Amino acid sequence: MKRALNIVLFFACLNAFAQEKKEEVYSVYFTEYSLKNLKTVSAVSSSYYKKYQPEASEENKMRNAAGEYMVVDASGIYLLKNKLLFITREQVREDRKYQVRNGYLFGVVENDSVPTALEGENYYFLIPSKNYLYNMNAGPSTLFEGLSQGEYLLVTPEENEYYSVIYFRFTNGKMEVKELIFNTDVCNVETVEEKETIK
Repeated sequence: MKRALNIVLFFACLNAFAQEKKEEVYSVYFTEYSLKNLKTVSAVSSSYYKKYQPEASEENKMRNAAGEYMVVDASGIYLLKNKLLFITREQVREDRKYQVRNGYLFGVVENDSVPTALEGENYYFLIPSKNYLYNMNAGPSTLFEGLSQGEYLLVTPEENEYYSVIYFRFTNGKMEVKELIFNTDVCNVETVEEKETIK
């Protein structure tokens, strides 16, 4: 596996507020041939297709209220969020496409309605939007199976001609999005190539 994880580290030394003390900051990227020992897949196994909600916590309270879910389905992996939009009362009056009845707005979603709230001259409503991390039909990312069942690595090319990686893990009906752990027996950061750049 050490061969499979040939990682390049970029170290940047930052001089904060003109002080002499320097702080080491690094980013981890993979070379083009890093993951050739892992199997490329076009989609996550259908056994993991589900809408996952982050666990309730103080950090997630606002995010959950905004309707953020991580969804895995046949199209890929995406965040599902609610966008707050509005339409004016004048638009509803003048365009027969739109109607408001019993607190629901018709005409913005095909063959459906959305709850709406009137404030001033605007009807406000929420529309779910998809923000893809991995779209199996488009985009530059590649999905790999990990070493263990339920593990996937999403590899995306970056502007510096290397690749960033997101690690997905499915266990006990939950989905984790994690950073890779680099200082292990499988991947020892002391053996990787280093480059230093000064900003």
